[in-house]
Amino acid sequence: MRNTTIAALLLTVFSTSALALDNVTIFGTVDMGYRWSGKNIDPMVGSQSRIDSGTSVPSRLGFQGSEDIGNGLKASFVLEAAVDAGTGELTGGGGFSRQAFVALGGRFGRIALGRQYTPGYLLTSEIDPFSSVTVGQYNNVYLTEYRWDNQATYFSPDWQGFSVSAAYTANGYGQESIANRGSGAVGDVRGLSVVPQYRNGPLLLGVHLQELNSRTSGLDASGTPVAVSYDGKKVRVYEAGGTLDLGVAKLAALYGVRRAGTADFSPDTGALAGKNSRQWLVGATLPVGSHGTVLTSYVRRSTELADGAGDAKADQWAVGYEYALSKRTALYTTYSSVNNNAAGRDAGFISAVGAGYNPGNGYQRSAAAGIRHNF
Repeated sequence: MRNTTIAALLLTVFSTSALALDNVTIFGTVDMGYRWSGKNIDPMVGSQSRIDSGTSVPSRLGFQGSEDIGNGLKASFVLEAAVDAGTGELTGGGGFSRQAFVALGGRFGRIALGRQYTPGYLLTSEIDPFSSVTVGQYNNVYLTEYRWDNQATYFSPDWQGFSVSAAYTANGYGQESIANRGSGAVGDVRGLSVVPQYRNGPLLLGVHLQELNSRTSGLDASGTPVAVSYDGKKVRVYEAGGTLDLGVAKLAALYGVRRAGTADFSPDTGALAGKNSRQWLVGATLPVGSHGTVLTSYVRRSTELADGAGDAKADQWAVGYEYALSKRTALYTTYSSVNNNAAGRDAGFISAVGAGYNPGNGYQRSAAAGIRHNF
C-alpha cells in the first residue's frame, strides 16, 4: 500500500509538471474486456469468466520528454507504469515497472540507460501478428526475454535500411549482489543482446543473438544449499525472422533456438525444467475493409527436458479481429488454443494462454473481447 501511494503521488507530480512543459507528454492505454478461459491442465479446475484489464494491451500510464541540447544532441526520457484498470492499482511490480530510462541521441545514434525492452524482444514482438499482446500472443508458447533492469542500449543510425541495436546488463533482474553472487538459486544474470536488421518498404528482416550468464552461490534466501548451481552457466539464443507486407496480407515468420548449459534459468521464461529449445512462428495480418484487421498465427516449441525425460512440446494457434473506431480507439476479439504433450504435463513444464500481465493459470483455451483506448 505504501509503495502504491508513493507511486500515485509521483504520477500526480509528473502529470502536473507535464502540463507546463511543451517537451513532456503523457501517454498510455486503458484496455478492458471480457475473458473466458477453459480446458485447464488440471482436469479438476473448471473454466473461468472474468472482466479483465489488459485483455488486448496492458493498461499503462507513462511520461516521455526530450530536450535539444545543441550540437545535434537530444536528451530524452521515458517513465512508464503498468495499471490494472479493473482496480485502479499499479501492477507489474509497482512504480514505473514497464520502462524507466534516460537517453542521449545524435548523429552517432542513440544510447539509452535504465529499464528497457531487450533488442530481441523488440524484434520478435514486432514479427508476431499479435504484437506480444492479447490471448493470442506468441510468448504464451515462445520463450523470450522482455525487459532487463540496469540495461545500456545502443541504437545505430539507419544506413539505407540497415541498422543495429545492442544491449548489455550486469544484472538484468535486480541489483548486482556482493562479489557477483546471488542469494537465490540463480544469482546475478548478465545479458548481451544484439540485433542487426534491414527495413525496405514492405520488408523487414532481422537476426537476434543473445547470451545470458548466471552467477550463483548455490544457496537459497535462508542460506540453505540448493540442489542445482548455475554458476557461470550460459543460455545462448539464436533467432531469425521477418515480415513482408503484400498489401492484401502481411506475412510473418520467426525461427529460434535456445541452448542452455544446464537448464534454461532465465527468470523471464520460467523454464528451469527445460534445457535446449527449438521454436517457430508463422502468421498473417489481413486488412478487412477500411477499419478492420484479421490476425492469425501458429506457434510451436519443442524443449529438451533438463532431466533427460524426453521433450516437452507445445503449440498454439490463434485468430483475432480488430475494428478501429478511430485512430486511438478500437474494439477487438481474440481466440487462442494451446496443446501440451504428455512429457510437458508430467514435468510440469506447460504453456498456458495468458494476455499481458494476466497469467495463463494453466488454461489451454481462452477467448477475449473488449475495447482499447490509447492517449
